[in-house]
Amino acid sequence: MKIQVTVDFPDAVSMILALLFFTAFLLIPSPVVSDATGLGTSDPGQTQQAPSRDLSSIFTGVEERFRDGHFLNPTPVSVPGAAGSTVTPDGNETALRTEKITPPVPKYDDDELMQLVEESSASLLLSLQNSYALYVWDESLVKESAAELRTFATSLLEEVEALDVSGKCDVLKTSFIRALESYRTAGTVLRGNTPLNSTMVDIALDANRMGSHHLREAFEYLQCPVQRVPEEIVAIDLSSSLLYAKPGIRDELELMQRYVYMDRSRANEISLMLESVKRIDTIYYLDGSGNKIEAEPGRMFLLVKVRVTNLGHIGEGRMYRIQTPDLRDFALQYRGTTYSPMKLPTRTSLGESYATVTLDRYKVKTGYIVFDVPEALTLDECSIQVKLPDASPVWALGKTP
Repeated sequence: MKIQVTVDFPDAVSMILALLFFTAFLLIPSPVVSDATGLGTSDPGQTQQAPSRDLSSIFTGVEERFRDGHFLNPTPVSVPGAAGSTVTPDGNETALRTEKITPPVPKYDDDELMQLVEESSASLLLSLQNSYALYVWDESLVKESAAELRTFATSLLEEVEALDVSGKCDVLKTSFIRALESYRTAGTVLRGNTPLNSTMVDIALDANRMGSHHLREAFEYLQCPVQRVPEEIVAIDLSSSLLYAKPGIRDELELMQRYVYMDRSRANEISLMLESVKRIDTIYYLDGSGNKIEAEPGRMFLLVKVRVTNLGHIGEGRMYRIQTPDLRDFALQYRGTTYSPMKLPTRTSLGESYATVTLDRYKVKTGYIVFDVPEALTLDECSIQVKLPDASPVWALGKTP
């Protein structure tokens, strides 16, 4: 005989809940027995049990989830006593720990490059010496200076090209390399035993000029101030300068045109320039006495501003200082008459008077030379001659750039 038992789904759920209730009841920990000395106080040597949870709260919603066909949520739950930790479904899995790694900072040669640029004034001085020899067509000096310039530029160029610089120094490096390449070109063109010709001279002069231009650009890109180099060195324009080497040359220079010569030891180059001319009739002392010098009737004072610069050391000796020309070395020529400078105090209303001084390299001396001349004097007929160790250059006061 076949017996069929039919069980309603709600009854089955009730039976499962009863079974779970009974199982949980068996696993409930025994209550803590109170100490006789104090009710509700546990033994200090024993670990306190976590307070038991109400079973009704544990199984809340279970019946509804069974009816809807959903199983228990496997989401990790917090374990008492382990704050911040979670229980994962797979015990073999471990949380990955990531560490923040700082990438290494690349090391650049920016400082080395800037130091090389700061110390590269020797290349400009060698270029100036070479151009000097080209202007006066001194073949022996041309060959000698060209060889030194080429050797210096080539060795320094190899050193600079090997430097690894950051993006902020790319332009500085490019300008400096172009300067050295131009200097090397000047030295290369003049190399060998081929006699000088106009083509060689023009190419070498242009290369020296471009080298000085790019070197000035490199100085401008430096991030930190360098040893101050005067304008006569950094911004020298040899194309508009007339340089002498022999006493016999007497072409007159213009105002603001420099004359470059060697000192007596032939170890340093010096730049001499007459900058401006001015007429006045009264000179005041600045010593607090109130004294003054007035030109006599029919006469005036002619002020000539002089500028002398120590361009730097180029020889093999150890003398780095130069002596500026003496006041007595200046003479004004006018219609066959020679006028000597007046002797004035150091400080007057004119500013600083010119005087002979000792200059370290790259140092400059400026000052006024004053001549007592006729009031009818015309500048177009005036010239000033300066007696130097190897020559006597002449400036025409009526000639201006």
